[in-house]
Amino acid sequence: MANIIKKWATTMMLISLGGSLLAGCSGNSNAGQQGNGAAGGNGEARSSITSTIYDRGSVPNGMGTIEDNMWTKWINDNGPANVKFVAIPRWESQSKLNVLFASGSAPDLIFEFGTSIRNQFFDQKQLLPLDDLIEQHSVEYKALMEKYPQLKQAGTKTDGKLYEVGRINEVYPLVSLFIREDWLEKLNLEAPTTEEEMIAVAKAFTEQDPDGNGVADTYGLSGLKFGDSSGLYKFMYNANWVNLEENGEIAVGLNNMKEATAFKRNLYEAGVVDKDFLTDKDGSKAKQDFLNGKIGMYAFMTADYTSFASRELDTLMKNVPEAKLKVIPLPKTSVGQFNPVWNNPVQMTAVVNARAKDPEAVMKHIDFLTKVETGRTFKNGIEGVHYQLEADGKPVITDLDKFKNEVSWASDYDLIYTRLEEGKYGYAETQFDESIPYQKEALRLFRESMATYMNDLPVGEGLTHSEHMPQLPKELQVKFSNVTSAIDDIFTRAIISGSNYPLEQANAEAIKQWETGGGPEIESWYKEWWGKEKDNVLVWSDFYEIYEQQQVAFKSE
Repeated sequence: MANIIKKWATTMMLISLGGSLLAGCSGNSNAGQQGNGAAGGNGEARSSITSTIYDRGSVPNGMGTIEDNMWTKWINDNGPANVKFVAIPRWESQSKLNVLFASGSAPDLIFEFGTSIRNQFFDQKQLLPLDDLIEQHSVEYKALMEKYPQLKQAGTKTDGKLYEVGRINEVYPLVSLFIREDWLEKLNLEAPTTEEEMIAVAKAFTEQDPDGNGVADTYGLSGLKFGDSSGLYKFMYNANWVNLEENGEIAVGLNNMKEATAFKRNLYEAGVVDKDFLTDKDGSKAKQDFLNGKIGMYAFMTADYTSFASRELDTLMKNVPEAKLKVIPLPKTSVGQFNPVWNNPVQMTAVVNARAKDPEAVMKHIDFLTKVETGRTFKNGIEGVHYQLEADGKPVITDLDKFKNEVSWASDYDLIYTRLEEGKYGYAETQFDESIPYQKEALRLFRESMATYMNDLPVGEGLTHSEHMPQLPKELQVKFSNVTSAIDDIFTRAIISGSNYPLEQANAEAIKQWETGGGPEIESWYKEWWGKEKDNVLVWSDFYEIYEQQQVAFKSE
């Protein structure tokens, strides 16, 4: 692994430099002309392929449909193949793809973030091995794999063959724990660093009228669902079903869940959270309460800080102009101190249908999507129309309304693009426009988040990023779903029942539920998998090394 990382580090710096020079030297104001050059323009007959495209319901009025619009036309005008797009509802992709595969009409190229979904199709032998296809017919993606060997490592299945293609992402925190710093200052408090301090600060935020309106309408913390949308309490206690132990082996089962439940029960009994949290199924009420200035500590999924800036942060700044946020470390707990989850730097995003009629044409399309020129187009739009390149290669949006209407929803057409290939301006920190107040504030918070969570503390997300976890066999999946749901219900009951349901009793029942609901079989399967595959699995320590090398490359720009 160390040799791979060293090779990756060297190439990363070269790639970043090359991407920066490419961005700075581009003088073509027509992205369509760039695309024709990328496609070759050699007069060969064009093949036809099919491809999925996520449908998020985000195409603005007047821009067509997700299958037929200015960007699908741009792809067919500038790419190497004629592509027919098949819409896949973003949050119903598994059911839609199952129907397409069952009917024999699944597209040639399938974009899918869900690891378990891709694994399912591999298990069903629905996917095409890509080793020979890439070796014989790829230029761009083959070169990318040589630069980032982790792409091959992550895309290779248990039979030793490569089935998935993907991209390298920047490593940064996906979740940030915010605290109302203005409330801390008003109440003369310090940010909490331990469980006990967190409860004390939350109690003060709840009881001492920090917003000064004379009404008891504030809470110290957001809700307590065991699977809360941000994962805050799971991360604080590393309370995951599969954890990596110090000896390099894995622990499968109720890791630290009793301790996490005890803390949430203390919060509940202290009255510092909304006691109606069980009715807030998706966390939307807690989120709205925070944006209305009624919650003092809140963990946000901030996967894209620029989107967070334009949506949530802008809303908070308008609703509560006096609010000042601060990013704080997750407090130390009885089982240690942890970081929230990070972005997945080696993300597999696409597979090829085993029934694809023209795999070579699919590979050429993948190569087209891998190019910097293509990816930058779906990120920024068309040069001279949506953005201009400054002398140092920085892309600057020239008409924000036009960009939002025509470009902001287009990134799903290229889920293979490695943004860091652009060099400096592929990094998140360079995406903010400091002339816009909420973006300037978001940049400050992003930098705080990086400084707070990007360190060598363990990540409280268990063994590895969820996208690198294996899929249980179907029978065990059902057992796992049932037993974990039952245990979540037991611990939730323990949070709200007080002395009527002692925590020790709840924990004993949870252990029994695990043991009788398939837990030993699930544990045996994971441990057998780990014994065979642990040298091939990317884990958090690998991601931290990648982060360090990315930062070296970024700072050298």
